[in-house]
Amino acid sequence: MANPAFGPVLILGGYGSVGSRTARALRQLHPKLPLVIAGRDAAKAQALVAELGHASTAPLDLERDDLGLLVELKPAVVLMAVRDLSLRTQGWAAAQGAAYVALSDGVFEVGPAIAGFIRQPKAAPVVLLGHSMGSVPALAALHATGDFERVDAIEVGLVFDPADPLGLASQQDMDRIGAIGPAPLVKSEGLWRWIGAPQTERSYTGVDGRTHQGATVGLVDVFSLSASEAGSVRVDFAEGQTASTLRGEKPSHEVIIEITGQRRDGREGRFRWELVDPDGYAALSAKGIAVVIEGLFGLAGKARPTGGLHLPETLVETGHLMRRLGEFGLAMREV
Repeated sequence: MANPAFGPVLILGGYGSVGSRTARALRQLHPKLPLVIAGRDAAKAQALVAELGHASTAPLDLERDDLGLLVELKPAVVLMAVRDLSLRTQGWAAAQGAAYVALSDGVFEVGPAIAGFIRQPKAAPVVLLGHSMGSVPALAALHATGDFERVDAIEVGLVFDPADPLGLASQQDMDRIGAIGPAPLVKSEGLWRWIGAPQTERSYTGVDGRTHQGATVGLVDVFSLSASEAGSVRVDFAEGQTASTLRGEKPSHEVIIEITGQRRDGREGRFRWELVDPDGYAALSAKGIAVVIEGLFGLAGKARPTGGLHLPETLVETGHLMRRLGEFGLAMREV
């Protein structure tokens, strides 16, 4: 990706936990892709830029309509790794003709971003990416459904290790959704439903056979999973020690995908896949975000978009994601 037509990627809040890991993932995939790290702490931004190479820093002021950015800065993609309740960032990106990636919106929060797109539908692509782990679990589940003749249900279970703490921005997002969000949205037996306890609760088995008590949350993964036409879809979070921690290793992040339906070879029942990132939740999120950004450049198995409102599956061919995960040293296995 040395062609300047493919950059730069502007990461707002780029030195944070997920932002910095996304920058490193993009650098691993595309050594010469120009990156711009914007934030209020110039020293942190400069330290990351020195590590990355082919990168520069920029100031950031979310109180200004121009975000405090130079007029000469013309990004191809704007990645939001900070929370912007004003959505000045989306308006600024549209004015630049830059694709905009919104990371933090829960199911009940996508309205303002959609309204902003409706007002300027031809300005540039807008991506709703308020998914768990940068949409890796959702896209991986959709990939697994390719072997099914009929999909009845998709259930995704995530295991967060308490020794793998959420970054500040991610913790604030989860606290906000938990405090002000409505009942979580799921698809159940073909109907979209807002559910409450005890329907929100679900137990599932981790990679080492231990049971975790989880609960569903209001993330937009369910919109992507519904691309499978499964009658029921849900994503649940649980906190508990992962298998790697119990082995005395660093905490990992576990993704459990269970699909009920009929396989193309005639088998029927409930089938299970596991995906583990030994570097934890933020690292897995960054890998997914990096692949979605590839999709905005037409480098993820689908055509480069010139506009439109997108979910990750409209930009990324799931086989491309699986190949990229392999390059990162990860593999989804059926068990």
